[in-house]
Amino acid sequence: MAARKTVMMACVSFETVMVVEPAVTYNVDEIHLFHYVRGGEAAEIYGKFYGEVARRLASELPRAAVVEHSAYPVYKFQPMLREMLSAVESVRAESEDSEILINVSSGTAEFSAAAVVVSMMCRGVTAFTVGTREYTVRPSDLEALYFRDGRPVGLTAEIYDPRPIPSFVLDMPDENLVRSLRIYSGRREAKQQVTAVAMIAALKEAGLWDYVPDPKCRKTDSRQKEVMYYQRNYIEPWHDNGWTAKVGSRSKYDLTEKGRNVIDTFHVGPRVGPS
Repeated sequence: MAARKTVMMACVSFETVMVVEPAVTYNVDEIHLFHYVRGGEAAEIYGKFYGEVARRLASELPRAAVVEHSAYPVYKFQPMLREMLSAVESVRAESEDSEILINVSSGTAEFSAAAVVVSMMCRGVTAFTVGTREYTVRPSDLEALYFRDGRPVGLTAEIYDPRPIPSFVLDMPDENLVRSLRIYSGRREAKQQVTAVAMIAALKEAGLWDYVPDPKCRKTDSRQKEVMYYQRNYIEPWHDNGWTAKVGSRSKYDLTEKGRNVIDTFHVGPRVGPS
């Protein structure tokens, strides 16, 4: 098995800086470039953009391996999804724990959509965006370029018929786990106790505690079983999902960046249905 490496994937259409500079920032060992040149008057222009990306990478990241993917149109979702999944598999076959980064800002909308799906389907794959600090087109030139007959049109003057994107079911995180983690996070930030006993009481108050005690158990036994249930059904799933992590052996669990993203994104509104 090869050594761990950092791999980036990006689409090359009309961007160079947006592809090259993130690769340099991440100091990638390997970069997969997806592009497609069909016939017509634009073929030479597309080729020049790809050539400039390749030239800059050779100059600024001379040790990075460049893998070209040019067999399928970058403006079609399904081929891009298939090719990216295949590329991820090939990287994993060489080095299972390699870091894989996908640039969702540099290419077509279809490539970006497929990239986000791949990042959600595959562990160890991270999609990232790149913001534009300065544009090549000056604001004073926008009207001359993107208006026709005095009316705003944009970059696109004519379209093909809409193409539905194939659907794939991606399950949302468990609502109970997300809402209970938000309570845990809130108590940590408020410097309140997050012991098992304190958290169980808080979850009961919020209607997020689903343990049903055996009425035949003694009170002491029931309390101990509640603590065990909290460990198995809250603490461990949070950790297994990568939402929490421990810095030291005796420290409390801290939310990871992934955990913070989860509680900031999912199930943020009022709970619907029975608690």
